[in-house]
This record gives sequence, C-alpha cells and structure tokens, in this order.
Amino acid sequence: MTATVRRLYDRARRAPFWQQAVAVFLLAVLTTALFSVAADAQSTGKAKVAPLKEMTKGAANARVTVVEYGSVTCTHCAHWYTTNWPKFERDYIKTGKVKYVYREVATNPAQMAFGVYMLGHCAADKSNWLGQKGGTKAYFTVIDGFFAAQSKIYETGEAEPVFRSLAAKAGLNQSEADNCLKNEDLFKAISTRMETNMTRDGVESTPTFFVNGKRVESDYAAIEAAIKAVK
Repeated sequence: MTATVRRLYDRARRAPFWQQAVAVFLLAVLTTALFSVAADAQSTGKAKVAPLKEMTKGAANARVTVVEYGSVTCTHCAHWYTTNWPKFERDYIKTGKVKYVYREVATNPAQMAFGVYMLGHCAADKSNWLGQKGGTKAYFTVIDGFFAAQSKIYETGEAEPVFRSLAAKAGLNQSEADNCLKNEDLFKAISTRMETNMTRDGVESTPTFFVNGKRVESDYAAIEAAIKAVK
C-alpha cells in the first residue's frame, strides 16, 4: 500500500461510520489498482498522463474570475451546488460575466473524491471518432452529476452504480472507467496539484471561494457582492 493510500485509509477509519461505509467500494478499487499498476509498470512501463488542465466554465475573457475550492464528497459543497448553482450559472456564467474555475479538494471519504476526479479527467482527455476530446463538458458531467447524486449516495451507501452511470454519460465505457481508476500516475498528478494549490492559497476548508484572487465568504450574497464590486 502506498503512503498516499495508507493516509487516506487511516483518515477513512477515523471518519463517522456512514462515511466509512460509503468509502468501501472506492478504497478497494484504488488499493487494488495501485498494486496492479505498480506490477504492470515493471513490465510495460508507466502509463502516461497528459498535463492536467484547469477546469473552467464560462467566458475565458470574462472580467471576473470566481475560483471555488470544492470537494465532491463535502456536504456543504453539495448544498451550495444544489441551492446556488442554477442562479449563479444563469446570471453569471451563461451571460459571459464570470469565468468559473473549479479546484479539486478531497475531503472524507477522500478515496471516493479521488475516484470522481480521476473519472472526470479521463473523460475530459478521451477523444471521440472525430478526434475531439471530451474536455470540460465531459469533466463537469462527472463532477456536477456526483454533486447532484451525493445525498442519495450517502443515504443508501451505494456509490458504484452512480460511478458507472456518470462514467457512461461522460463517454467512458466500463473497461475505460476501470482502467482509469487503476491509473496511479493520474492519482498522483491530481493529489500533487491539489496539495500545491491549497498550500499556495491557504485553503483549509471547503467550499472556499476567491473572486479575482480575493478570498470571500462562501454565502451567495458575499460572492455576488464581490462580483458586482469589480469595476
């Protein structure tokens, strides 16, 4: 077991029982995956991972950039998404007023969050028969879909059907999704970038928002006020 997975396992053991139960599926997949990838690498070489791209929505040249540090397994983040995202998207994303940047954080159950992010990046990087990659649309199909399903997953403890469904909607077949979750290099790339971003910006909780580089409270009124204050 790698040090990274061991730390996640230890954190999961300290989590409330319902979080441990929900995490069982992904912990098993990722632990098995990392062993198998390490073995395969000795004979076939490591799988290459394309540089991770910043995942955004909205106009690239918008005067306002809103950065959210969020975790797909964070209940506060899911509440923000279900309560505020529709109007935020309507008023600021679709109008071209805001460029939204999602930066990944993995809160307990962390191994589940990593699984979601890995599937999102694999879907974004997959090319269709025309050579077009899934990009941010495929990535957010996974992220947004998990946020929408989070409460049901925590109620039922059934994560695997949601993972399978979201992977398919994002363009990954079952084999591609399974191989994605076995990609140790991708796991490490996401983990490294996550730690770098959070350390640089002093992020210790989720959700955390920045508007044009300035940290703001996570309630909608504060974010909207900061957006409107930009001249």
